[in-house]
Amino acid sequence: MAYAAGKLARRRVFLLCLAMLVLGSPWVQKVLQSPDSRTPATAWYRRVLATPGWEPSLAFDHYTRPVLYDWSAGLSVLVLLLGCYLLLPRLVPAAPAGPVRWMTAIGTCTAVSAVSALPEWALNSGLQDLGTPVAALLATSLEYSIAFGLLLGLAAAATLAPTAGAALPRLLRRRPGRTTTMAAPATPALGSAPGDVTRYLCAAAYLDPAFARIVVQDVLSDEFGAIAPSPGVDLVPVARHCLTARELQRRLHRRILPVWFALLLISPLWLLIGRLALTVLGYGAKQPAPRHPVRGRAEPDAEAALWRVAAAALAALVLTVGIDLLLGLLPVGGVFSWLLGSYLFGIPPVLALIGAGAYAYRLMAEHLGDTDQRLRALRRETFDPEAVPQPAPQAAWIKDRLAAVAETQAGNVSVYSGFTPFLGYAATYGTARIAAPLLPAEPFGRPAAEITEFDTWELLTEVRNRLAALAEAPPAADEVALTGLLLEDRVFVDGATLHGDRRFLGDRQLTPLTRLTPEQLREVAERPSGAVRHYLAAHLPLWGDDVVPSLLLHMSQTGRTLHIHVELHILGPVHRLYHSVDTLPPRATGETRRAAQLAALRSAWPLLGGALSMVRAYRTAERLRVKRLVRDHTAFGADPGFDYGARVSLREAGMAPEYQNYFQLLDAERVLSALWRHALTAVREFLDEHGVDTTEFRRQQQTILNQGIVQQGGVSYVGNQAVGAGAQAHSHGFDPTSDGSRS
Repeated sequence: MAYAAGKLARRRVFLLCLAMLVLGSPWVQKVLQSPDSRTPATAWYRRVLATPGWEPSLAFDHYTRPVLYDWSAGLSVLVLLLGCYLLLPRLVPAAPAGPVRWMTAIGTCTAVSAVSALPEWALNSGLQDLGTPVAALLATSLEYSIAFGLLLGLAAAATLAPTAGAALPRLLRRRPGRTTTMAAPATPALGSAPGDVTRYLCAAAYLDPAFARIVVQDVLSDEFGAIAPSPGVDLVPVARHCLTARELQRRLHRRILPVWFALLLISPLWLLIGRLALTVLGYGAKQPAPRHPVRGRAEPDAEAALWRVAAAALAALVLTVGIDLLLGLLPVGGVFSWLLGSYLFGIPPVLALIGAGAYAYRLMAEHLGDTDQRLRALRRETFDPEAVPQPAPQAAWIKDRLAAVAETQAGNVSVYSGFTPFLGYAATYGTARIAAPLLPAEPFGRPAAEITEFDTWELLTEVRNRLAALAEAPPAADEVALTGLLLEDRVFVDGATLHGDRRFLGDRQLTPLTRLTPEQLREVAERPSGAVRHYLAAHLPLWGDDVVPSLLLHMSQTGRTLHIHVELHILGPVHRLYHSVDTLPPRATGETRRAAQLAALRSAWPLLGGALSMVRAYRTAERLRVKRLVRDHTAFGADPGFDYGARVSLREAGMAPEYQNYFQLLDAERVLSALWRHALTAVREFLDEHGVDTTEFRRQQQTILNQGIVQQGGVSYVGNQAVGAGAQAHSHGFDPTSDGSRS
């Protein structure tokens, strides 16, 4: 959201700077400074408007003063424009709306305008008469500059104020760093077969560079950190596709970088002119927004798109040639002629810009064509997890991290960082706790019998077997089908408490071990202590693994009391853009090729203009990875509290903020209701068989079934619904006795 707001603010500030440049041009200044009659007030006001004045003439004569004045005035204007362009988009949108934002804009513009007066004063004060005090010259310069800053601040505040209004939400729906060959369909293809979410996240590596960056830089590059579990996802192919996508992007930007430097050497100003021209061309390649509600995504109209691109190309050519002619009229020479690109009638910069744009378009078209082929290989009919591309070249750390990902996927230990242990399962949807006394049952009219001794592992085994039997048996008419239920014993351990624990730290020691033996699992379950706890986890992937409800059940005995703690989680679907891989036809058609060509035109300037910053970002990421490795390697041997825990979940990084179908949430709630009710029933029957008085257990069970699962702290958001303390949306919570419908 901040990215989109800043982008919109920069556009408006750029237009404001362009207006100041026009106001300070000699032609406008000539009109302002030559009235028929003038009063002291109007004269002072015109002096204020002369603050951004600039003069292109740098002709030398036998006087030095006019040359220095022109040069210093231009420098002051440059400081004014750069200061406004760099500071206003950062400071003003960040200020609270209302008087604070207006005061921020006015204060920023006033300060920048005052600073911009200093170069002109410093370079020209020595040319004044010796009898004129330097302080007086400075005061005069600051007077008009501050007054102009006040006017400019009012204009800036009025220009940037709408960023908090209705014009912004459309832009805020875009995610940073996203480039794609296709638009997200109005009605996305929904997951339906097992393994779909793995395909979608593999496609996300190419459709969403931000997701690939998170996986590579925040998950794989953290060589000491554990990997968070991801129910329903095969993590290895996703990681490999993200590494491949990052390598393709890196090669693409490295190939375009020499063209960027060549254009910079020919004329720096023409980088800005190229941005303007290629942006105009990109607007012509955009699909017009529909004027009616969209029910489906149609292929682009080839004839209409051709006319739009032709018109945009003509406009970009006229704009480029017009700017070139205007620059050629300026009587400048030497280094200024190179800066402006006005030498040799401006022909070299124009040809260089055309060549750079064509080369950028060609590279982008090749890249999108390669990406399109890779996406088609991820369709349900052709996807093969074993045929995943191997990122080349493979560094040793990449091989080690891919091995750690594979081990985590087959492991039963979650090493977490921070307060919440359940990273990878999404936010807690609901919790419940039962504390039941283990007292002997007293049948009516008979003395109390002895309790048959049992331990926690036996009780967990009974619940596990009960749920496994329900998953294998056909469901009754009034029961929820649990076919495909995944059951596992999982241990959660705080990553900052592993020092000296040989169960989790082996000889290999970069990442902790993620698998315990059955004996170790039983020991943790029967004697929970410290930051190591056992949970029986039940997951049922739905909608092609796109929605995964999870029940995490912890049980322990303290003296004669049985403690039961239940955590409910729902992993929501991944972003709808990732689903668009299922809308691709089996083979490329003329329409899809034209869509890719239009996308290449739209991406020509982002590729060319962002070449240097992207190459620097890749190098910075590698440098930071090495620095983090050295720092962590030094710390883990000396710090007993070294944190091995996972901090980012690959699956949660791709999760959408809303559900794509109402029944996805409904099905997940029904599964959680069934799992919870069957787990409680299994516990109660086990206690009855062992002679335990379940009166108190039944009372607490009935209370939970009547009141629903408790929302523990904060607010839980499901789509546009809010559940919890202080929530704004109305909800009656989750009722385990229901079939998932909401009242």
